[in-house]
Amino acid sequence: MRVTRATVEAVAGLTARWFGAVEDGTVLSAVGVWPLLAFLADGAGGAARAELAEAIGLPADRAAPAARELLEALRAMRGLDAALGLWTDRTLELRAAWESGLPADTHGVLTGDLDTDRGALDA
Repeated sequence: MRVTRATVEAVAGLTARWFGAVEDGTVLSAVGVWPLLAFLADGAGGAARAELAEAIGLPADRAAPAARELLEALRAMRGLDAALGLWTDRTLELRAAWESGLPADTHGVLTGDLDTDRGALDA
């Protein structure tokens, strides 16, 4: 799986912006959070959609395919594990069409019980 140049540049751009805001000696990469922000941009509306698109450096309508592409490429790399998790409160209703576009086993629902939720998140 090849990642498009636009996706690589978008991830690098977010990393560069974050790096500019930290003190010397800090090592970071946006590659771990970029796919989550991209899926959120895809599902968002209004000002949030525009802000997330600006943050990820791609139009929101291209965000989800780019996130899937990046995750597949990361998972294909020998010696590297990649995971994505999106947890929501049980009372939050997601649009079915958006939720069905998330990678398998990405979305979890929090119960409101601290011990139960902690166990699920730790797993």
